[in-house]
Amino acid sequence: MRKTRLLFWLASSMLMLANATFAAELPEACKSYTPAVVGGPMPPPDSDAVVMRWLGNANFEFAYKGKVYLFDAYFDRTPRSHDLGFKASDVSKAEGIFISHAHFDHISDIGPVAKQTGAPVVGAPITAEVAKKLGVPEGQIVVAKGGETLHYGDATVEVALAQHSTIQPGLLDIYASLYKSDSPPFTEEEKKRLDYVQSLGTFDPKVITEGTLAYGLVFPSGFKAVLIGSAGPITPGVRALAEKLGPVDVAIVAYQVHAVADTQINYTWPFIELFKPKLFLPAHHDSAPPAWVDLGLEPLFAKIRTEMPNTAFLAPLYRSPICIAGGGPDQGKVLSFKY
Repeated sequence: MRKTRLLFWLASSMLMLANATFAAELPEACKSYTPAVVGGPMPPPDSDAVVMRWLGNANFEFAYKGKVYLFDAYFDRTPRSHDLGFKASDVSKAEGIFISHAHFDHISDIGPVAKQTGAPVVGAPITAEVAKKLGVPEGQIVVAKGGETLHYGDATVEVALAQHSTIQPGLLDIYASLYKSDSPPFTEEEKKRLDYVQSLGTFDPKVITEGTLAYGLVFPSGFKAVLIGSAGPITPGVRALAEKLGPVDVAIVAYQVHAVADTQINYTWPFIELFKPKLFLPAHHDSAPPAWVDLGLEPLFAKIRTEMPNTAFLAPLYRSPICIAGGGPDQGKVLSFKY
């Protein structure tokens, strides 16, 4: 009995020591809630770790080897949106900024963010027009129509023409009625703020078929991620992107705007099935009063667990560091995750 206890104690001690050593080897960026784009720690050049953070709506950052790549720029949001923990004025670093499309909730802060970072801003032609109006220096604007291969920092970025999702008539009215019934009315100041933020984008219908891009992010190690900012019908460009990339390490796909889970899953699921990721992360699923509501992710996760058991999934909070192996035999594996 004593021998058994001793062996158990030794095994437990070795496991604790191994875990402590592993934790010590992780970059500080894997433990920090401070986004890299606002000056937080990044994985050093000698690390293969990729640190991702969800920064609200469809904003994501990828930090790798001392550089950070930003997708979308919507930080100073509409009234009663959940607090991100930082402002657009805090964003100071990016190797490149990649805009899904020019609706305000993807692009509203691109003017100051572009000036503060000096980073190139990539987007569709209509996105470029809006970015220029919002104050992005013309020399920083990169127009992409789909099919381009771009290089920034250590990253290769593959661009595909995607398609924005559409909603049935009356859905916005239903959400507005829900907010009216279940929360206090907007003050006059909140209404002014709402109108102002919504003006920092476009509602041009060309966004749907001509102005929405999907991005593939590839690092020299072979790490691959795909970002889909709106889950419309799969286009030939997106299908070609999937064929070019093959199964990816990370897929980030919009999960909005349908509150009925089975309906929304029908929009998001085809992208997960197409790109066959090792890890899936949702985007765009937080509320935007008085329109979209916070969406429950459990039905989607249950479907992934049942039908794609080799795909992991996470639902991070704002600024939660997700540390992924960016190379080696464990490439695509979650090394650490901190709520």
